[in-house]
Amino acid sequence: MRPEIVVGLDGSPESLSAAHWAAREAQRRALALRLLHLWILPPMTGQQIVREDQQAAASERLLHEARHAMRQQYPGLQLINQVLPAHSPDALLSAAQDAELVVLGSQGLGTVSGYLLGSVALYAVAHADRPVVLVRTDVEPSGTRIPAAPPGGVAVGVSLRAGYDNTLDFAFDAARRRDAALLAVHATSRRRPVIAREHSPAESSPEVDRQALSAALLPWRAKYPDVHVVEHLSQESPARAVVDIAVGARLLVVGRGGYRSGPAPRIGSVAHAAIHHSVCPVAVIPHDPRD
Repeated sequence: MRPEIVVGLDGSPESLSAAHWAAREAQRRALALRLLHLWILPPMTGQQIVREDQQAAASERLLHEARHAMRQQYPGLQLINQVLPAHSPDALLSAAQDAELVVLGSQGLGTVSGYLLGSVALYAVAHADRPVVLVRTDVEPSGTRIPAAPPGGVAVGVSLRAGYDNTLDFAFDAARRRDAALLAVHATSRRRPVIAREHSPAESSPEVDRQALSAALLPWRAKYPDVHVVEHLSQESPARAVVDIAVGARLLVVGRGGYRSGPAPRIGSVAHAAIHHSVCPVAVIPHDPRD
């Protein structure tokens, strides 16, 4: 099956903004866009059949309206509609197993409804084996679309631990596709020695940190020679560092890390901060299992 981009729609302004972001990305990548409405089935009751019929009709109407809007604004884009009744959020990942990206709406910090803090998005971010992009709304409460800000660069949080090659590759590729600069930040606060006499001053010096960051980026600079890279060291925590560089960016890329076990989704402090505090779209990239 040919790869595609999958966007989840729930009728919220956030999910519509996600659909527009996904449509533009599908055009960049020459891929089809799957408009998917995941419908979590409630426990069966005596009136469930009637409710299911009503929900099915509402779901089809939602996708029909979204498809019409996408057709008008993105002519030539291949669109696929899918209503997916399911008993768990895992159905989204199964439906998107051949997708290059999964795109969902994000409501950010302090909200309890919609995809971001609902079970579907948290599950997707924590368990997907492919990138998940979360997009804030660009529609005002009145319904007026907010004018797009001048294009900024792509920002990426750089970890020097193994398993983050996917994150750097995604970030460099995103910058190349947008003809944008890449701002690569590495936070050094965690590497400061607690007991100074156990570490030589050179081990945590700015020059050593700078060399380590440059070395981590070197293979990707060679792979993407046309991407202009700005390297930045931050003395903040990694979570704070990525939130800071997201200001003015058009996309923030962070790694999720290898957190997949346990009863509740775990995405790591950096991805968690990015999702909740970044205004720009956030791409959460899964840990590379090869490392």
